[in-house]
Amino acid sequence: MKVFYDARWIPTDDRFDGVGRYSYELAHALSRQPDIELVWIVHDKNQLTKLPKNKHIIANNPNNGFAELRLPRRLNKAGAEVVYSPFFVMGTLGKKYKLVLTIHDMIYFKYRTPPQWLPRLTRLGWWLFHLTYWPLRWQLNRADHIATVSQTARDDLLAARATKRTITTVTNAASDAFTTPDRDHASKKSVVYAGSFTPYKNVECLIAAAALVPDVTLDLLGNLPDSRRPEIEACIHRHDIKDRVILHGLADGDQYRKALANARCVMSASRIEGFGLPLIEAQQAGVPVAVADTPIFREVGSDSVLFFNPDSPQEAAECIRMFADPEISQDFIKRGRKNTARYTWEQSAKKAISIINKVVGR
Repeated sequence: MKVFYDARWIPTDDRFDGVGRYSYELAHALSRQPDIELVWIVHDKNQLTKLPKNKHIIANNPNNGFAELRLPRRLNKAGAEVVYSPFFVMGTLGKKYKLVLTIHDMIYFKYRTPPQWLPRLTRLGWWLFHLTYWPLRWQLNRADHIATVSQTARDDLLAARATKRTITTVTNAASDAFTTPDRDHASKKSVVYAGSFTPYKNVECLIAAAALVPDVTLDLLGNLPDSRRPEIEACIHRHDIKDRVILHGLADGDQYRKALANARCVMSASRIEGFGLPLIEAQQAGVPVAVADTPIFREVGSDSVLFFNPDSPQEAAECIRMFADPEISQDFIKRGRKNTARYTWEQSAKKAISIINKVVGR
């Protein structure tokens, strides 16, 4: 069976965001499945260096909304019968093929500040899209099946009546590249956060928590937009820990794994997530994890992580202190290893194949 896969969200360098990592890993997992022939949809030939060698077509950058309107005609002409997209932003008008779209979360309907790294015009369109549910409903109902990355995200979609289509969970997972032997983390002095700096990520809680634990540094890995930098820097200054907070910027894979190797723990105080991939990546690397007590982290972390109130830097600080105990650290490393077995790209690829079979009537 020939399946056109939208690989346009895969970055051309090694600096992955959540959607980029999901797109990349699912593409590789699908390529290992029998009885399926993949055709990559890319907008930059450099993306092909990140993918197994298959047929491909060059399309527009998906951030170009006007060009995206012409994409269905391009795919119709290419003979597409079924298209699988790891994201939901995709032109659909005039399509003659079966389509699977993936929506990762409903975050921006609650926190409407758009990702600040997007071009200004794209940010405006993003904000307008999330003012009400009807554009999302229209988009998702144009597909034949919807995938999402967690049961929590699925529940949110159902509660919002976001689509009439069937919604199936095709979870995130950690890359094998994060797998490392067990090592000592209790003696380490670094607390690592990996992600964006949008307000709902609540990075300020981690800064305040680190200020309460004098022997640690806080390593912040992620793109800090100019619009957000004054707030983050003011928080660091307010807690007087400028010498203990390191802003790394958007790290590549090697930098990220090096930070994990030197971490006492990985933390996230995020108030809402679609999945929370850094949690699983840290556990795959054998690093203890502490996260905000929220439904998604309860789902993904279960009993393998420490939880804290996202409004309590004191509770977050206590987690940092607890992981300095070698017995507690090793206990949660073991729990994390066990937890990651629940999420594999092989399982996700098989679930995606089952969706494809349903939409084509197999």
